[in-house]
Amino acid sequence: MNSSLERRVTPLQYALDLFIENAPARMAIDAVESSQDIGYQKNRVFARIIGLGLSARRFVDAAYFIVAQEPEIADTYEVSLSLFKWLMRYESHNKKHFSSVIRSVKSSMLEVTSGPVVAVDAKGRLLEDASEAAEEDDDDDGAFEDDDNLGALVSDEEGDWLELIGRVSVRNGRIRFRVPIELQRLIKDPENSYWTSLLVTSKFKLIYARAIYDHIQPEVPHGRTDWISLDLVRSLPGKSWANSAEFKYFKRDYLEPAIRQINDLSDIEVSYETRASTPGSRKKDQIRFKLKRKEEAGAADADMLASAPLYLSLYKEFGLTDKQFAEIRANRHIWSDARIEQAIDYVRWRIAKGDHIRRASAYLMNALAENYRVSDADRQVSLLQSQQVQAASAKQAAQIERQNAVAASMAAAEAAAEQRRDDEMRTAREYFEAAEKKTREELVRKFIASSTIGVRAIQRQGLTTAEVNESNILQRASIATTFASFVAAELRKAARGRSK
Repeated sequence: MNSSLERRVTPLQYALDLFIENAPARMAIDAVESSQDIGYQKNRVFARIIGLGLSARRFVDAAYFIVAQEPEIADTYEVSLSLFKWLMRYESHNKKHFSSVIRSVKSSMLEVTSGPVVAVDAKGRLLEDASEAAEEDDDDDGAFEDDDNLGALVSDEEGDWLELIGRVSVRNGRIRFRVPIELQRLIKDPENSYWTSLLVTSKFKLIYARAIYDHIQPEVPHGRTDWISLDLVRSLPGKSWANSAEFKYFKRDYLEPAIRQINDLSDIEVSYETRASTPGSRKKDQIRFKLKRKEEAGAADADMLASAPLYLSLYKEFGLTDKQFAEIRANRHIWSDARIEQAIDYVRWRIAKGDHIRRASAYLMNALAENYRVSDADRQVSLLQSQQVQAASAKQAAQIERQNAVAASMAAAEAAAEQRRDDEMRTAREYFEAAEKKTREELVRKFIASSTIGVRAIQRQGLTTAEVNESNILQRASIATTFASFVAAELRKAARGRSK
């Protein structure tokens, strides 16, 4: 089967298989035990969603999970209503309530801002500066709307608000819905995203646990969030008494139970600290969450593979991230150990060939998705290329070795010749210095008379030939060197004459 077709249908098909398998026992999605996950890569922008109730958040997750399976933008999406409700862990048969969930989702909007959300104002609008919230509070009458499911309200200020869901139709046991094109692009964006598991999020029963979990998920790899406004955390599920409660009651009744549920039911451990943003103030108005992925979450990555060395290769050699391990878990029904080893072998082969690979982990995931493998023909080509390279390298090494040998021989011969010249010069000087005066005078006379080079050496010293004699000819270094060479030549001539 074509790999792109596999990625398009199998995650949703796997969810359907689990649904059918557990239907006779009426087992809800949060009770399912599976080595494979049901989830999708959620764009970080969706962590900005403010004001959705628990059922509404589950509705959005189920819808976006279905949208995420299709690589292309679609006008509508349609699945079995029973499967959809199972994905969102909706066990009620109250049609009126389900309709209210749909209405709450449709009335909510995602406000897209240019920076990170650090606060909300009294009307539920997202702010990028906590000081703006204080200014807004001066104009607020203190009234809260008694509806947990309202989304961020459209203000008179400039901004962009996107509907979370478009038209929804329920007919003949099936649900059909639309999602704005702008949001579809964000849902299908695999880069700026984090893994969201429906098997985890369906377990939450407290709206604050689910809302906080959604908001902090993108920061898990960093180990903690930035300091954020407590008002933002209070407003995550929407408007309620919790928004205006004293901190000690908000902490006791909402925050602490939510943190306990996240730690008990999810794949991360959360703690927090609070502070006053104003120096000297005793009012705690900022909070920072510390995050840690549970050890069993990492153990699950290892347990899903039959081989410990295979896990170590993925974790250490290729440095796969939590997001990439989550993608492998989600595709284990396709990506067997054999296929993973095949992808590893392919990447190693490409690296050994010297191909430019920017990030080995990303290249490995692409090789997995596209089912790349090294064929026997590819290996034969690589072997022949390697043998050709080795032969060329050996030939070049032999040529360099010959060139080095010739150069060494020439250098040795030149050194020997230089040594002979030095010995002759020294012998010539010793001979001249030890010779009788008559012999020295005769050698100087012949040098001046027959050596043009010698005469030039004398003249370069500012002297005339008449000023040079046997007693001072060795006193000037340049003249002495030229004269010693002349004497050495004379000694060679004499030696040749004697040998005849």
